[in-house]
Amino acid sequence: MKKGAAVIAEFNPFHRGHGYIIEKAREKADFVGVVMSGSFVQRGEPALFDKFLRTRAALLNGADIVVELPVVYATGGADVFAYGGCDTVCKAGIFDSLVFGCESENMTALFGAAEILSDEPAEFKRTFQKYIKTGMSYPKARGKALSESIGIAEDELFLPNNILAMEYIKCLGTMRSDIELRGIKRRGDGYNNDTPTGEFSSATAVRKAFAEGDFESVRTAVPENVFQLYKEEIKKGTPGLEDFKDILRYIILREGAAGIEKICGVTEGLENSIYKNSDFESVEEFLGSLKSKRYTMTRLRRIACHIILGIKKSDAYPPKPVPYIRVLGVKKEKRELLSRLKNNSAVPVIINVKKDAAALPTEGRFLLNKEIFAANIRTPKSKDRDYTEGLILI
Repeated sequence: MKKGAAVIAEFNPFHRGHGYIIEKAREKADFVGVVMSGSFVQRGEPALFDKFLRTRAALLNGADIVVELPVVYATGGADVFAYGGCDTVCKAGIFDSLVFGCESENMTALFGAAEILSDEPAEFKRTFQKYIKTGMSYPKARGKALSESIGIAEDELFLPNNILAMEYIKCLGTMRSDIELRGIKRRGDGYNNDTPTGEFSSATAVRKAFAEGDFESVRTAVPENVFQLYKEEIKKGTPGLEDFKDILRYIILREGAAGIEKICGVTEGLENSIYKNSDFESVEEFLGSLKSKRYTMTRLRRIACHIILGIKKSDAYPPKPVPYIRVLGVKKEKRELLSRLKNNSAVPVIINVKKDAAALPTEGRFLLNKEIFAANIRTPKSKDRDYTEGLILI
């Protein structure tokens, strides 16, 4: 039986650091599959490039099959993102391992932290509440309580990829999965470094350079086989959160505070501040007026995306089991993976949206409609590509 390794990713956009993770995943597997975010991403904005281009980039650079992480999970916090990715990996039935990038080589610490987050022992809860009462944000209080519990400094433990790694460990443990977890230490710059530094520049630096038209500064950080694709796509124009300013304001005014209170991520009366500050000139100005110790800009951007996409608390919390697996692309020489996936998947497999969606149960159709809407609102000039774009074969 051939072994499969899975990678959960955004590839926003694909760069050499991602290629390195796929390369390491392949060392102990016969094929590598990717569970990839679609039209919007976890940082709370539309993906720099659409999911079809990012699928091509992945297949051209080591991935054998790419399936979609539905938008409800893709735009969620680390816990929801990880749950959707891990449940997809488990439901697929073709993967033996989940490979992830992390900033730490101390896997024992990550596993220990994940265990505490799963069980939340009394001492951890007391410490967490102590910090919450000081007015500390939820993520910060949780982080300080956890670092004290395992004796590791926050700045070592609580880095973006480590946070996701802990959630993956926690999720697969809760799911009682026997899928092997393999952490790979990331190469190059930190996640938030926005200055290009060469071959292993961060995704943040690559996005910024492309958005500013400074292509050459990140040329070595991006595989040459997709560099020109990215460059041409940027010239056409790519969406940002500011492009949804009028839509965002309209929905807030239409829904009112009562309607916004139902949106995923809105808590503690934030709906009143959102409605009160709805007369804004820019999305950044609007989010800045809402920022507080409890609400970071990243969390607020996710909330803005949830308002735009109509994602409610009931859609995401508690995270619901993945009701289908949608294949975006596959390597031509690995097409047998399609039949293997169909035969082993615990949920319906969608390869052709027009043909396969009709057989979905109600919850699957609901989630797929959210996905189609997200793709359409991201790029309205080429709407319904989920129906017209065939399976990507490379």
